[in-house]
Amino acid sequence: MTKMVSDAELIAFMRESLRIEGIMREPSGDELEETALFMVLKRVSVEDVVELVNIYQPGAELRDRPGLNVRVGNHIAPPGGPEIAGALGQILLSLPAADPWATHVAYETLHPFTDGNGRSGRALWAWQMVRRQRGLPLGFLHAWYYQTLERSRELPVS
Repeated sequence: MTKMVSDAELIAFMRESLRIEGIMREPSGDELEETALFMVLKRVSVEDVVELVNIYQPGAELRDRPGLNVRVGNHIAPPGGPEIAGALGQILLSLPAADPWATHVAYETLHPFTDGNGRSGRALWAWQMVRRQRGLPLGFLHAWYYQTLERSRELPVS
């Protein structure tokens, strides 16, 4: 396997990802190991994301059954059911060519898991970013800010 992210970049990314969630601890060895394995995948499958979420948020479930519904703030994710796994699969099929910003928005809007979506969504974003630039020289929030500005150029001005 080719290492695509340095240890320092991975640790910095994981620290930031945890802190975005208000988790003020160091990433665990299991989290670092699983994320490092995730980063070198050639393709990402639904099963790969399920494995990652199982490490990030033990007990979280793929919302592939009716009744596994979530609401995050004002966002009500699509209802749980088999369509969730299919929609997640479609998002993953577009990789790595899809825009990381658009992929992240689609993933978070789908909110495919009962918990752990933020961290796994950022890991998916990072997976795409390392394929574009061979590493994570900017943190998620820094890069996301610039990606959002870039995308805002496409919006009509009122």
